[in-house]
Amino acid sequence: METIEQISNKYDTDKAVHTHYLRNYVEHFEPSIEKEIKLLELGVLRGGSLLLWRDYFPKGHIVGLDLSPVQVEDLSGRIHVYQGKQQDKQLLDKIAAEVAPEGFDIIIDDCSHIGSLSRISFWHLFENHLKSGGFYVIEDWGTGYWNSWADGAGYKLYQVPQEISLSEKISYRLSRFEKIPILKGVSIELKRFLLKRNCYSHNIGMVGFIKELVDECAVEDIYHPQFGLKGEGSSKIREMRILRSHTFIIKN
Repeated sequence: METIEQISNKYDTDKAVHTHYLRNYVEHFEPSIEKEIKLLELGVLRGGSLLLWRDYFPKGHIVGLDLSPVQVEDLSGRIHVYQGKQQDKQLLDKIAAEVAPEGFDIIIDDCSHIGSLSRISFWHLFENHLKSGGFYVIEDWGTGYWNSWADGAGYKLYQVPQEISLSEKISYRLSRFEKIPILKGVSIELKRFLLKRNCYSHNIGMVGFIKELVDECAVEDIYHPQFGLKGEGSSKIREMRILRSHTFIIKN
């Protein structure tokens, strides 16, 4: 049986170059190799990755979407290719209705790598067309760190503090006043002001989008009945694994 590396080397796909991506895929997808999975990939360039997934999942149905027309020679009949934009919700609904009416098992975003566009396709597909327990994979989110990318920006280097700052020391002392009802609101606002910049964080482009998904993972803490905001909510994400420019998300 061929390995995923051997399969990828047969086809025109940059996944053969990103070997750490292939290792990540094997780790997460290997248990599903013999299943009749439905896989959708956004952004397929010349279609080589579709042939890779066809061979890796011998019983799988592989679907690709790209902005440009893509011709793939496939005698198995298990590959379906569509042309259009990843943010076109009507097209995404049409694709799902035609090839995966019960939902996709795996969705891979290797498309624009632009935060605003990836966000639209993610939430529409994740909520409406991904099965419970299914994988949503986001490739190349590191573009958010590149000045040359459409919505990226260079990372601002900063010195990691070696000790607690004065503002942090003051904010910790303010916590004791939260036990006094009349001072609680003032104390919280002062702490928020003092700690607003205690940790620098890059949040541009795809990097910002990934961090929005971290917030989604934290919904239960955001609405914690004792310490969080008023209201209630549960995360749509069961698990999220962030790797080097490669993120795996499992739907609840």
